[in-house]
Amino acid sequence: MVAGAASVRQAIGSLVVTPRPLAEYRDMFRLTEAGLRAGPILDCPGGASPFGAQVRARGGSVTSVDPAYRMSAEDLKRRVHQDIEHAAAWMRDHPDNFDWSYMGSPAAFTRSFRLAAEMFLMDYAPDDARYVAASLPRLPFEDGAFGLSLCSHLLFCYPEHLGYTAHLACLLELTRVTRHEVRVYPLVDTAGNPYARMSELRSELAVHGITTEVRRAHSQYVLGRDRMLVCRRGRTTRSRPATVRKR
Repeated sequence: MVAGAASVRQAIGSLVVTPRPLAEYRDMFRLTEAGLRAGPILDCPGGASPFGAQVRARGGSVTSVDPAYRMSAEDLKRRVHQDIEHAAAWMRDHPDNFDWSYMGSPAAFTRSFRLAAEMFLMDYAPDDARYVAASLPRLPFEDGAFGLSLCSHLLFCYPEHLGYTAHLACLLELTRVTRHEVRVYPLVDTAGNPYARMSELRSELAVHGITTEVRRAHSQYVLGRDRMLVCRRGRTTRSRPATVRKR
């Protein structure tokens, strides 16, 4: 059993629920049209993103996973709109933290998120197929169930909630359920500070048979947020999550 799994799930469940559209996923993860249709894709955490609905409209397959899907549709709608306003207020209060050449303006950001949220809410239904109520670091899927897994604005963004042990446990689980690649974006926290233990994390993942590389992304909300981590499991990777040592 992964050490501290319950506490990691609790921390993840307390974080913001954001609605990022397909265009942003393309930039964050450098997704191609062929890649979107190749699937199946895991979006974890999916939040209130319409990404799954937009990809399915193109003939692709996406499963979105988030602990927020345990909420009723009305409660989730209220939560999403509250988190949009919270994020907009944060941007207004910390303007120097953001790359406005990419973002446009706080008003443009808010409009984009509100539109994306409405697209998500029109498609959303907690059906255990398209939308699954679950949380890292324990996912209810078979080994290699997905061709590609995407993890946006979670692992390295909130050092006050998720530390090294959680990062390792979550990446081990994501690679367990993924045949090809796991892509994680961004590699900095909400203030733009790079993750200090990246070299150590990549070394320990290698011990578990997981190869990693850092690639450039097209997205840059915060200065320095133009990198993603790519993980692939090797033949020696265990079929179930390994026990993670306490740090």
